[in-house]
Amino acid sequence: MTQTTTGHINKQGWMGEVLNVDAMKLTDIIWPSAHNCGMDKKAPNYDVATGNWTTCQNDSFSWQLSHGARVFDIRLGYKRGWDQGIFYFHHNGHESHRVLEELIDAVLSFLAQHSTEFIILDFHQLGDGDKPFNYTAFNDLLVGRLGSRIIPTANTGKPIAELKRISSLQRIVLRAPALRVLNDIFFGYTIPHKWSGQTFTDAEDLKTHISRTLDSTHTTPGLWSLSATSFTFLGGPVDIKHHINDWFHSSRDWITRCSIINTDFIDESEIVRYCWIGSSMKGAYIRS
Repeated sequence: MTQTTTGHINKQGWMGEVLNVDAMKLTDIIWPSAHNCGMDKKAPNYDVATGNWTTCQNDSFSWQLSHGARVFDIRLGYKRGWDQGIFYFHHNGHESHRVLEELIDAVLSFLAQHSTEFIILDFHQLGDGDKPFNYTAFNDLLVGRLGSRIIPTANTGKPIAELKRISSLQRIVLRAPALRVLNDIFFGYTIPHKWSGQTFTDAEDLKTHISRTLDSTHTTPGLWSLSATSFTFLGGPVDIKHHINDWFHSSRDWITRCSIINTDFIDESEIVRYCWIGSSMKGAYIRS
């Protein structure tokens, strides 16, 4: 390790510096997730009026990766094109004009430079209202562009050291709704999302939700995603970085009880640092 839990964190390569990481499994890692990753302030269709309600991140996919995000919470719609269809990002139907190809390009570029890092693409929602969605084209695009980089579902439970021995390229985990048309060699189960169930959630409501969730599900096996986002009637997605920094601080016990922590404006809080620290705390108790 080149850093301490109180020092500088290398957000571009933090996973490679988790204590005893090679002895861990992917399910042992505590993952920072970019909620609604395709809805950001630098997107082509961003404007202040609607963005106040629909924007969840500050900048592009590449920006999110460079600032430590390793899970992308994805909501996609589909439009037919003249020669091929377009998979677009949306928030309750509002389009950012970012497309899936942008995310694929960002992930491939990042992994080419950071071989110690792993990425989860969490396709939480495929579809936009009652509009048709081309699942076959979606499958073919992901497998065609990312095939050599995807960890086969049969291997995702192996220790990270073994994953690295098996392949120097395979660093991506795909998760999506269970559909027969999706290739189950590459696509694993849907990641359960634990959220309050309420459209509007202020900071106190969110704190209660997180506390209850961790009390009831902290022993849940496999990957699961904790919603740590606040949305109000007047303000839309709320910047709650100070609450995030308090609740998930390494001096408390919440961070090590989590799997994936899904936040808005992921670069503004210390959530990546706390995921690194929490993962290292867990790694210290795993035998190599």
